[in-house]
Amino acid sequence: MLSHFIKKYKYSLLGFSILLIIAAACSTEKNTFVNRTYHSTTAKYNGYWNARELIRVGLRDYRNNYKEDFYAILPLDLLPNEEDVVDMYPVLDTAISKCMTVISKHSMPTASKPAKKKTEYAKWIDQNWLLIGKSNFYRRDYQKALDNFEFVRKFYGNRSSMYEGMLWKAKCQIELGDIAEAKRTLQILDNNFNNYLSQKKEKDTSSSKSKKKSKDDDNSLPAFPAHLHPEIAKTKAHLALIENDPTKAIRFLEDVIKKTKVKEEKARLNFIVGQLLQLNNDEAAREYFTRAIKLNAPFEMSFHAKINRATVGGASPEEILADLTKMAKEQKYLEYRDQIFFAMAKVELARNDVAQAKTFLTKSAFFSLNNPRQKGVSYEKLGDLSFNERDYVSAQRYYDSSVQVIPDEYINADLIRSKANNLAQLVNNIDVVMYEDSVQRIALMDEKERDKFLKDLVKQLQEEERLRKEREAQRAEEMRKLQQQIAAQNQGEGNKWYWNNVKNIEEGFNEFRNIWGQRENEDDWRRSNKSATIDFNELAEGDTIVDSIQTKPKTAIEDLKPEALLADIPLTDSAMAVSNERLLAALYNSGIIYKDQLNETEFGAKQFQRVIDHDIENKHNVLSAFQMYKIHEGNTSKSAVYKNYILTNYPNSDYANYLRDPDYFIKKKELDALALQDYLKSVERYESGLYYPVILKADNVINGEPDNKYRGQYLILKAMAMGRVNPDKSTLLPTLEQAVREFPETVIAEKAQELIGFIKNGIPLFQDFDVVETSDLYSYSSKDKLFVLVFLEESDDSRAAQTKISDFNREFFSRDRLKTGAQLLDAQTAMVVVREFNDANAAQEYLKSFERTKKHVSDYKSRKILFISSENFKVFMKEKDIAVYEKFFFDNY
Repeated sequence: MLSHFIKKYKYSLLGFSILLIIAAACSTEKNTFVNRTYHSTTAKYNGYWNARELIRVGLRDYRNNYKEDFYAILPLDLLPNEEDVVDMYPVLDTAISKCMTVISKHSMPTASKPAKKKTEYAKWIDQNWLLIGKSNFYRRDYQKALDNFEFVRKFYGNRSSMYEGMLWKAKCQIELGDIAEAKRTLQILDNNFNNYLSQKKEKDTSSSKSKKKSKDDDNSLPAFPAHLHPEIAKTKAHLALIENDPTKAIRFLEDVIKKTKVKEEKARLNFIVGQLLQLNNDEAAREYFTRAIKLNAPFEMSFHAKINRATVGGASPEEILADLTKMAKEQKYLEYRDQIFFAMAKVELARNDVAQAKTFLTKSAFFSLNNPRQKGVSYEKLGDLSFNERDYVSAQRYYDSSVQVIPDEYINADLIRSKANNLAQLVNNIDVVMYEDSVQRIALMDEKERDKFLKDLVKQLQEEERLRKEREAQRAEEMRKLQQQIAAQNQGEGNKWYWNNVKNIEEGFNEFRNIWGQRENEDDWRRSNKSATIDFNELAEGDTIVDSIQTKPKTAIEDLKPEALLADIPLTDSAMAVSNERLLAALYNSGIIYKDQLNETEFGAKQFQRVIDHDIENKHNVLSAFQMYKIHEGNTSKSAVYKNYILTNYPNSDYANYLRDPDYFIKKKELDALALQDYLKSVERYESGLYYPVILKADNVINGEPDNKYRGQYLILKAMAMGRVNPDKSTLLPTLEQAVREFPETVIAEKAQELIGFIKNGIPLFQDFDVVETSDLYSYSSKDKLFVLVFLEESDDSRAAQTKISDFNREFFSRDRLKTGAQLLDAQTAMVVVREFNDANAAQEYLKSFERTKKHVSDYKSRKILFISSENFKVFMKEKDIAVYEKFFFDNY
């Protein structure tokens, strides 16, 4: 009966038995073989394996979509940054959740608080803890990850996972900036490995003598995983790079390359070693770039390896140029021609062929369609070459072109802007000089000759415009074809974007041409009546038109008539006087820029001498003569010429006084400070109703102190005091009109004109009228942007000061994107202007940092430093009185 029952239900009984075994195995408190096997297997596949796959796929997708920056040293491990990691949160959080679930259900024995557990029987639980730590590491939650790895190190000291926990602990410490602790952790890890090797050696020797298990085996170190060695070496290389020790980093990376078996990883590390060697122009880099190429590196990495290999040397220039020329012709590199031509330019520069290098740089800029950084860098290099050749006008044009396209994150972006802005002042002045020279030469022609010249000029301008349009149309056609080729290439690679479809582009282009005709690629292409530009050369015999000075007639060049050009020619004495004023001012200003900002004393001297040689009475004559005196101060005979010129022609000027007494300007500043005190006392007397003493003091200054710095303020103050004591307000007019004559286009003149208008219109005066105090020149507003002004001493080099302060801004205030420029306040005072700050608090913080920091700005901490609103800065540059603004500054800020 029993046998029949068993035979009949044997499968059911077998299933029931299995269920009983499984049910028994579910217990996490019994340390049996079945229990351990069940929970370990579940921990491995339900938790660890699934979570690891999630992370692997997430990192793979991130890396596949990431655009590497091959202009910088590639990171050893490509991990998400602060912005990109947000997209990986779901993957990482899911991985953490899976591991935590497995730990809570399959840890043996179970413990609600892992820190109170004393042992772990199940395998793979420790790996789940490691994976949680890694997930937090990828999440950039380094402190939480560090805590996970420290737990693994302490609790699982008898398992191999302990070593991996220590390695990742060191990685966390590096990311947290705790370099010393990271080094200590790696050293302990090395010691553990050495101890393990010693222990293993001892075991091997003792095992041959006795097969009995030693009592000390329980305290022995766990096996050291071989797969950790490459990761340890890579971590040490990362640490060396952080400490700016590329030589040590290369040594560790070579060790990683030997031990790693993944070809893609080998290619990347060989490329990075090549980059590090290239930093020192080490030709050994060529070998590593070649290895990366042979290991089938990804397309972009392989391309940059070829470019870097070409520029690092190790082969003849002819061989390198031949390789690069071949690359430029290959269809697959169409989109990268800009970088190929830039590399060819670097090869030419290495053998000092600047002319050919410029040709390749120009091509690089032309072919740069989708890479604004490369276009900007090519223009920057062209600017640097022109600057080195002392062709500052061309340099400014190139720097300005670079500024238009260069990304803000480019390391030299602020420096390029600074160069473009500084040279722009020079170029503007040189443009004015060339223009005024040209129109004055035309004005001096007789009428018949002038008419003929203008007719020929119009024909030449129209011919040049026709050729320009043809060139632009040809260039636009070349660009269109290049874009089509690149689009076709991208489409072949599976790019489905509508605008990369060659057929769509061709159809759209033909439709555009049917409607609009052939149009060059330029701004305002739809307008037929665009403003024309007329370029005059210095008109010596046989001269032609050059691209220099621009004026804008109302008619298009196609419709231009000679009569339209006459409006710009100074044919009257008054027009010629205005032209001369602009010419001399531009000559002097360009001379100052050459001398003080570019250190081109020779160029500056030529501009100053031209002012003097012009022999037209002008305020710039004495200024130019004084600059020539300073330039030739070491040459007694030459400096004497300009000293005599100043003493003879301008005996009462400040410069003549300086030549008689070198301490004159120091004494003058002291006198100006006293004059300010006297003026403020007069203001106080006015406010106290002591009008007659105010009038007396004002008369003394007006009649006896023509050089008093506050002469204009005294004129207004006198008029207002007279208005208080004299019923006939018309008696104020002579004093107010004198203020307008002596101080045109200033706040003084505006105030005087306002009072004159009140008097002539019969409006009652001085009922509640404010005095023109120093503070009335400036207004306070919390909404205006602010500039910081650093006033330099005579011994300071303004160009060096600008560079150092710009370096300070770049290092300590990079997020604020501050702009730095040197500017002359007057002939004796230069300053560095830092702009712009949103409010006074930001400016105050900047001043505090400036005064506390030694790096870059230690030479300028003792200088006078103020900040000023953008609107008040305009007034300040007109008034040029530091003491007056300084009082306003301390009163308001």
